[in-house]
Amino acid sequence: MKVIKKINNNVAVCLDNNEHELIAFGKGIGFPAMPYELLDLSLITRTYYGVDPNYFGLVQEIDESIFEVCAVIIDYARNCIESNLNPNVVFTLADHINFAIERIRKGIEIKLPLYYELSHLYEKEVAVGKFALKEIHRRLHVYLAETEAYSIALHLINAEEQPVNTVLDYDSDKVIDKVTKIIEACYDMPIRRDSFNYSRFVSHMQYLFKRKESNSSITSENSRLFQSMKEEYPMSYACALDIQKYFEDTLSWHPSDEEVLYLMLHINRLCAREDCNQ
Repeated sequence: MKVIKKINNNVAVCLDNNEHELIAFGKGIGFPAMPYELLDLSLITRTYYGVDPNYFGLVQEIDESIFEVCAVIIDYARNCIESNLNPNVVFTLADHINFAIERIRKGIEIKLPLYYELSHLYEKEVAVGKFALKEIHRRLHVYLAETEAYSIALHLINAEEQPVNTVLDYDSDKVIDKVTKIIEACYDMPIRRDSFNYSRFVSHMQYLFKRKESNSSITSENSRLFQSMKEEYPMSYACALDIQKYFEDTLSWHPSDEEVLYLMLHINRLCAREDCNQ
């Protein structure tokens, strides 16, 4: 195996014997000068093919222990779920779980209703979500609320490859592009669409649409948080309201205050990494 690009000391971009690119995790494989031939393949603990380069940056932000638990969760999911999963799923799930842990530490709790419907419509995905909570607690010593199992289930549903005959009543790519343009107009700055921060934002918007498709929505008991966020980040709030109006006009969908809070959180997260002013 040829190691061609360092991501960090323990993660690198490699080429296998067939010249196929992959991401490899292994202790110290990023130390030597690139490129080089890795002869001791026992150093490699995980390999991932077909990962979008925009997600490479997540390795710099997220602790490797979270990637490891996500790899275990996805291994379990692939044995339980019949649909193929997007090759980026370990990286996007790591980002999802990392953000969930951040929210818990900040005292932000977001709940998802319709547990009964999800349990019956997506029984296998919910079972994986419950397994995930146990693994996160066992390996990371972090306790996430039981309702987070349903959020993880929806993340997996979003990562499942859609059948070719699946037809939506809207073009999600065009909607996301318009949402991006709204954010750019609000902040009077361009957003790099080739950055991993933007790819992460797109992933969360797709997660939002998945809830819409399932006639679900998030609820929150954080009314005080919503009020304080409106006051602390007036630009983000104004931007989220513009997006809300666009959804109303285009999709005949009225996002709740909790969905607006969700939008604000991810607008803030995207713009903090794009060096916007709040």
